[in-house]
Amino acid sequence: MLSDGSTGGVVVVGAAGVGKTRLAAEVSRGAASRDCAVEWVRATRSAATIPLGAFAALVPAAPDSTSEGGAELLSRARHALAERSGGRRLVLCVDDGQLLDDASAALLHQLVAAREAFAVVTVRRGERVPDALRALWKDELCSRLELDALARDELERLLVEALGGPVDGPSGQALWELTRGNALFARELVHYGIERGALTEQGGIWSWRGDMAAGMRLSELVEARLEALEAPERRVLELVVIGAPLEIGLLEPGELPALSSLEVHEVAERRKDGRRRAIDVAHPLHGEVIRAGLTATRLEAVQRRLAEAVEARGGRRREDLLRLAVWRLDSGEAGDSDLLERAAGQALAALDLVLAERLARAAVQAGGGFGARLLLGRALAGAGRAEEADALLGDLEQQADSDAERADVAIAIARNAFWGLERAAEADATLRRAERVVSDDELRAELAAQRVRLEAAHGRPADALATALPLLEDASVREQARLPAVLAAAEALLSCGRTDEAVALTQAWEPVARRHREELPVLESVLLSMRGLAFRLAGRLVEATETSQGVYTLALERRSAQTAAVEATSLGFIWLARGSVRTALGRFRESASLLRDADSSGMLAWALAGMTQAAAQAGESDLARQTVAELERTPLGHKGFEFELGLARAWSAAAAGEHTRARTLARGTSELTQSRGQDGYTVRALHELCRLGEAASGAPPLARLADQVDGSFAASAAAHAEGLVARDGPALLDVAERFATDGALLVAAEAADAAAAAFRDTGRDASARAAAARAAVLLEACEGARPPTLVGGQVVDELTRREREIAALAASGLSSRQIAERLVLSVRTVDNHLQRAYRKLGVTSRQDLAQVLGGAPE
Repeated sequence: MLSDGSTGGVVVVGAAGVGKTRLAAEVSRGAASRDCAVEWVRATRSAATIPLGAFAALVPAAPDSTSEGGAELLSRARHALAERSGGRRLVLCVDDGQLLDDASAALLHQLVAAREAFAVVTVRRGERVPDALRALWKDELCSRLELDALARDELERLLVEALGGPVDGPSGQALWELTRGNALFARELVHYGIERGALTEQGGIWSWRGDMAAGMRLSELVEARLEALEAPERRVLELVVIGAPLEIGLLEPGELPALSSLEVHEVAERRKDGRRRAIDVAHPLHGEVIRAGLTATRLEAVQRRLAEAVEARGGRRREDLLRLAVWRLDSGEAGDSDLLERAAGQALAALDLVLAERLARAAVQAGGGFGARLLLGRALAGAGRAEEADALLGDLEQQADSDAERADVAIAIARNAFWGLERAAEADATLRRAERVVSDDELRAELAAQRVRLEAAHGRPADALATALPLLEDASVREQARLPAVLAAAEALLSCGRTDEAVALTQAWEPVARRHREELPVLESVLLSMRGLAFRLAGRLVEATETSQGVYTLALERRSAQTAAVEATSLGFIWLARGSVRTALGRFRESASLLRDADSSGMLAWALAGMTQAAAQAGESDLARQTVAELERTPLGHKGFEFELGLARAWSAAAAGEHTRARTLARGTSELTQSRGQDGYTVRALHELCRLGEAASGAPPLARLADQVDGSFAASAAAHAEGLVARDGPALLDVAERFATDGALLVAAEAADAAAAAFRDTGRDASARAAAARAAVLLEACEGARPPTLVGGQVVDELTRREREIAALAASGLSSRQIAERLVLSVRTVDNHLQRAYRKLGVTSRQDLAQVLGGAPE
């Protein structure tokens, strides 16, 4: 897998002790021998409470870590790993992946998805894993390898290799009954036996002297191995386990000899990251056993000791603020409300909503005021607990006693009401109410910008533009306050079909969004995403792909999982428009997988709508049916995209053979977009209606909109509809080439297929064969698409494999002699095949052949 590049990595799944880590270690040695940059990440339960805690040893801290947001944190981590690899291929070995914190799992997923790292991840079977980690094998980014325990004969061979000789029968039987082929059980038991003198070699045969208790468990084996540690060593090991990875400087000078002894016993090991020296347990299971054996009193004492040591050193590192807060909280101390509030803000910025809620709630209990409660409400909203957030934020609205607090809580309430509760009217009323009571002009402008953003997302482009444009032109309003209005205006423009203006607006404001990237990290991505959507609606599919892919990559760099998930849907729709149904389906699946458990903005329904449409056009009617069923149970936060849900229902019906119902649904969708003034979306809905077999009603409005909506797509869609109504074969072939030029290959194939049917109806069989062959060529580039929209019957290629091969080479410009030499045939044979191909395709020359086949050899 590492050699052929067929996958982004491998996830090794198995029970504790079956050899997952050992296998990963062997892979890492092989990778190192190939001049790969190999990095190890060992996840632990203690590190799992800290965003990116598993990667702490690999990622340096920012100068001002307390103000660093989640996007910046993830982006810096990604760049740090790139720098460590020094231009070599990065092989990232992650041990005990089930213990990764969410931010670390998101970082791993993004590195693999972007093909910036080959991952070797071990996961303990039967334990819950982070969603981003599960997506590695669910979305087929990595291969999944199930590693089972050894068979009896395999265990015997392992013992021979490890000991240098065979084990006697009774001892081997006892080892088998105790370990049942678990490699770690066997390894620890053998170590224990040798160290205690129970397992000895005599006459070339190894034997166990004494009893091996059948009830022994792995924890007992590990604990037995740790029994040799002296009290000072065990106390230091406890510090290492709770603080892992623990900076050596946090230990007292008198504890360093014990640390050295732990290294000798191979229980702990040093790690170096630049000038920083840290210590960690040699194997995570040792840490788990130590942690499990700590009494509550001892655990709290260790946490207090570590917190005091970090505070004494100034808490300078990025992770110090969160670690301090968590340690203080876990040790039972009431805590400093200011510390807890700042830590909650950092956790929220790092997108660790669970930790953010816990810290914010603790800050409130410790006496924190408005800021702590607002953070708690935002964390609850972000976690999808909209009702609970609404109750808390509603109470907080009554307690706000400054303009800043009134504005902040109003925005939080409105966003939660709109995206989480589907209460758009309430969101609008909340923002308008705050605008009336806030006297600060800048804050009022910010509230207005937030309100107009929600209006655009609700599918009210005219109202959004009426409010947004004056804001954009008001230079007295600061840039940060106007940026949400820019997003609203861009979305309103593109939905109205004014895509040229939308693109120009996003280009003009992109430098502004970039300047405010740190304080408003998501806005730049959304602005660029709007541009990609405008390109797609205009039929500029190559530009749409480049733009959307850039947004997706940017989201990965910034560790913004939500942004990446939403942009994956945008990419899915672009690839679907291009006819790459499998690529599109993969993007939609990725997005849905990420959004199912973390969809604070109600975008999962949009992803499911895309998945349904792609599945239907790929010929997977069962998947389309299942997905649209899930869609019906899923709320949509962004009502502006509601038309995609209607098209999903139509495509699902068509895939199931319910063509009349499909057309009814598509017609209703076009009526919805027309009622909203969304002319750009109306063109798409009407064209889908034509594709689904009702060109007669779709053609007239498409003809009108072709002159009103920007871009080539509207004109091509209108010509397609007109050709279908007139059953004009030449016109439909021309439309097919127009779509093909724009990269819309599946629609081009449908148009060519319709041309073949039109030619066949008028008795022009040769033209029909040529059109059918062109449709077949276009369809071949659509990743096995089999939509229920091929009106000319099933597209078949009438050429034999050899005829097609020779015809394709001739279409590319090769002479008969050159083709003969390449295929090791006679020139006569080549010419004979070509003549048969001409006859079947209804053409008479190589030039005609190139037009039919597209001029590209296989």
